[in-house]
Amino acid sequence: MSRPARPSNRQDADRAIADLEREGVVDSVDADVGKAIVRLGEILTPPIDWNMWVGDTTIWLPPTVGQPVTVTCPEGDIERAYISGSLPSSKMAPLFLGVKVGIRFKDGALITYDPEAKKLAFLLPGEAEITAPEGVKVYADTDIEGDVSISGNVSIGGGLVAQKTIESKTDVVAAGISGKSHRHPNGNPLTGGPQ
Repeated sequence: MSRPARPSNRQDADRAIADLEREGVVDSVDADVGKAIVRLGEILTPPIDWNMWVGDTTIWLPPTVGQPVTVTCPEGDIERAYISGSLPSSKMAPLFLGVKVGIRFKDGALITYDPEAKKLAFLLPGEAEITAPEGVKVYADTDIEGDVSISGNVSIGGGLVAQKTIESKTDVVAAGISGKSHRHPNGNPLTGGPQ
C-alpha cells in the first residue's frame, strides 16, 4: 500500500483533498465477489468494495452499471478506495414519494410504507412467496380478490358464508356434494334442494 507524500504547497494540498472524494460512474460489477470498477474521468479504479450495512443485520445491495457514485479514497490512495454513496441522475432518478419510504426494483416492483396512512404496500409484477417453517399468523380482517388454493386441512373456528352472486352460481362443494342443490332422503322420493 502506497501513501501519497505530504503536500508541500497549497496547490498540492488542494489536489490531495480533492483525491479523498471523487465522483464517477460504475463501469462493471462482479456480484460473485462483491466488487465493482468505477470510471473516474479517464481512469478506472481497481475492483473495489461498495458501502453496505454489515453486522447482525446485513443488507446486500449491489450497484448498477452506469450508476453515478461517489468514491472515497482514504488518504487519497485509490487502492483503498470504496464506493461510499450513490448520486441521482436523469437516467436513474430517485423516488419521489413524499412522506412514504420505498424501495423500487429493476423490474418495477415497489415496496412502500406510508407512516401517515399507516399502510404497507407491495406492488409486484410477479409472485410473492413466504417460507416460515413455524407458521404464519395474521391478526386482521382479510380481503382476497381471486381464487384461493389450499393444500392441506382447513380448520374454521367461526362460520362459513358463501355469498350469492348476481348469477346465483355461488356454491359450497364438500367431497363432491353441492351445498346449494343437494337433496336428502325423505322416505321415498328424495327431498327437493335446499331453499
